[in-house]
Amino acid sequence: MRDGTARLWRDAPVRFALLMELVAAVAGALILVVTVVRVQGGLNLGEAQYGWVMALYGLGATVASLAVGAAGRRVPRTTFILAGALLTSLAILPGDVVGLAPLMILWLVAGVGQNWVNLPTETLLAERTEEAAQGRVYGAHFAWSHLWWAFSYPVASLLSARLPDHAFLYGGLLALVILAAVSLLSRGTPSPAAKPSSSTD
Repeated sequence: MRDGTARLWRDAPVRFALLMELVAAVAGALILVVTVVRVQGGLNLGEAQYGWVMALYGLGATVASLAVGAAGRRVPRTTFILAGALLTSLAILPGDVVGLAPLMILWLVAGVGQNWVNLPTETLLAERTEEAAQGRVYGAHFAWSHLWWAFSYPVASLLSARLPDHAFLYGGLLALVILAAVSLLSRGTPSPAAKPSSSTD
């Protein structure tokens, strides 16, 4: 875990991707926790409509994966990751006030954003890590990414309980603040070339 974590945090593009996964986790937790409250409570609709909204969220992620595959290496992984974090954060902002049809469209966009953070990150890890160390790096990444969700789920629940009419707004703003902070701290990070990180053994 120590070696895998060290490799994650010392490689600038990988560190950027890992922190953008925190942005995606905040937005994603809001979607998974609060959507049912919004659809069945705020819009007074049923389980079928909730299913439609979440189906569009999944469809967005599926379509986005095709775009990543089609782009290949022509678009830097970090560009996809930044665009995805921005898309999913912006998509949830109006979630408290829109009706069913706009919510479905927004969740489609949010699904695209979630995929564009998570899928290119996995590929970036493989490209930036020598094969012998990939098990340690992926294990450490699994732990850190789940730590982000362990933070994000309580935040989503708290916003839903304390600010039920503005949960998506404030959650989206929190995600954007984290995104801005990570972008500022990562300013000047070069687009990554596919090269393995050096061993610390």
